[in-house]
Amino acid sequence: LVRGEGVDVSHIKFDPERSTGIYFVQRNYPLPGVSDVVYYRKGSAASAMSPEDIDDGYVTNARLFHTSGITLAISDSARETAIRGMETARRGGVLVSFDVNYRRKLWRSPNDAINVLSSTLRFVDILFLDDDEARLLLGVSKPDAVFKELNSRFGIGRVVLKLGLEGSIMNWDGKVVRVNAYRVPVKDPIGAGDAYAGVFLASILKGLSPEESARRASAAAAMVVMVRGDEENLPREEELEKFLSGYGRQVDLR
Repeated sequence: LVRGEGVDVSHIKFDPERSTGIYFVQRNYPLPGVSDVVYYRKGSAASAMSPEDIDDGYVTNARLFHTSGITLAISDSARETAIRGMETARRGGVLVSFDVNYRRKLWRSPNDAINVLSSTLRFVDILFLDDDEARLLLGVSKPDAVFKELNSRFGIGRVVLKLGLEGSIMNWDGKVVRVNAYRVPVKDPIGAGDAYAGVFLASILKGLSPEESARRASAAAAMVVMVRGDEENLPREEELEKFLSGYGRQVDLR
């Protein structure tokens, strides 16, 4: 699956003793239109990764290193590995991107998550989070306050704040950009955040502006939520362009 999407898998390591982590989605539970996720990550191959698994040369030859709060949550060794990768990337001049991706069920407690995530943010160049995550980590959720806190406390000047149906708003080197959400029929919201982050970062690496990157990311997220499943409707380049040309531009600058 991954190789078929053009991803370099030459440095993936396999653990013959451990299984792949999985999760199950309970749809329309506990309420209609709501989904609940049950995780089976403990003891998985990913949870057993260690800092020694990091290939420093491979990391420093990259243009961007991305990880998320889920990796920090699944085990102590996975956490140490992710932090080692971030440190290595920063030393090598590689951009570090991080999605808070807070999943309460994977952490020992909210305080544990706050302490770990806060200690990690000093390595981050580009940060993705939503307003609930901002409230957890910073005690504020209004965009201007979030941007101010992240810049003053952690030195992060490139922040994408996701606002669900209200779209997203970002602070990119002092310029604030709001991007509206695309109004589409939602069948399954799972996977929207990953689609957004992936397309946003890919667009930035292609040299597109933050505004255009956010517009494309919002469109990709909209395409994903129209079908069930995380990956089924992840768009290819030509599919994304068709969606964008048919839907129109929805960017508000201030």
